[in-house]
Parts: sequence; C-alpha cells; structure tokens
Amino acid sequence: MRVIKSILAGVLVVATSSLSAQNLGNTKEAIDNNKAMLLNHKQLKKDIAQLKSFKTKINAFEEAFIAHDNNLVKSLKAEILSDMKREIKESKRKIRQDQKELQQSRREFGRSRREASNHMNRGRRAYRDDVRDKRDDRRDKNDDRRDLKRQIKRTDRQKEIMKAIKKYNFLAKRAPGKHKLMTNSKLLQEFAQTMEADIAETKREIIEDRKEIKEDRRERREDRRG
Repeated sequence: MRVIKSILAGVLVVATSSLSAQNLGNTKEAIDNNKAMLLNHKQLKKDIAQLKSFKTKINAFEEAFIAHDNNLVKSLKAEILSDMKREIKESKRKIRQDQKELQQSRREFGRSRREASNHMNRGRRAYRDDVRDKRDDRRDKNDDRRDLKRQIKRTDRQKEIMKAIKKYNFLAKRAPGKHKLMTNSKLLQEFAQTMEADIAETKREIIEDRKEIKEDRRERREDRRG
C-alpha cells in the first residue's frame, strides 16, 4: 500500500511540475509579447517621422540640383547619406531583433509540441487546446522566418543604394544634368520605399502582437482551467 501511495505521490509531483512549467512558459510568453507591442509602437512613430524628413530632403536636393545651387546640393547629399547610414544601422538592429524573435518562436513551438505529445491522455478538450497552440506557434515561427528574410533583403538593398549615391559626383559635368537627376532620384525614391516597407512591416507586427496577446489570454484561461 505504501508503495502505491509513493507512486501516486510521484505521479502527482510530476504532473504538478509539468503544469507549473507550462504556466510559467505561457506567462513569460505574454510578458514578451506585451513588451514587443510597446517597442513596435515606439518604433513605428519614429520611422514615420524619419521617412517624412527623408522625403523632404530628397525634394530639396532635387530642387537645389535643378537650380544649380552646388553648395546646397553638396550639403543635402551629406545629410541624405547620414540618414541612409542611420537607417542601415537601424535595419541591422531590426535584423538582430527578428533573429531573437525567430529563436523565441522556435522555443515556443518546441514547448507547445512537447505539451501536445505529453498531454494526449489529459482529456479531449485539453489535448485539442494543446494541438491548437502548436498550430498557432508553428504559424508564428514561419511568420518570423519570413520577416527576417525580408528584412535582410531590404537592408542589403539599402547598402547598395547608399554606395551608389555616395560615389556619384553630382557636381561633375560629364553627364547631362537631367540624366543625373533622373537616375539618382530613382535610387533615392527606392531607398524611401525600403523605409515605407519597414513601416508596413512594423504595422503588420503590431497586428500580430495584438493577436498573440489575445492567444496569451486564452492560454492563461486554459492553464487556470487545468
């Protein structure tokens, strides 16, 4: 009888430990998602302001070029290159952040997959909840991988554009002015488009954050329900 009681006590400890680990995992995930939401809102506000400033400088640069105001052209080129350098630095930071988010989503998917496997005998409803969590975490992992690839691609293109603008001498007389302006205006506008794509990506992430926060609330309700 003592042996049976000891076995039952051991099973109860393991089950309790498993549930506690699951609850802690879901709580940490909720904290991380709320933190990501706040950071993305802050990033969005900053990106929108910087894009507006960058476009204003492009317009001023084109007008100065047409007016043959060489001093202003030189000054604005330096400012634009400085903005590009800042954006590339920010894009690299976003790559690192996306890499962290992908690692986190991989961990969450691994945890939900283990829970679905371990809880097959916990009841039909509990098992169904675990399977749904695993499906959602797989989707989040795939989304994060896609976001990282797109961010790397945008950053690489930003570097190429900056390199082309930096080496071009707008004050040289070797090419027709209209051709210079059209060629490099396209590059400047394309750089602005990469900034717009970053903003669109951040908006998508905020939508995903809201969705994940709702999922966190649901998972915590399921944890309390046991």
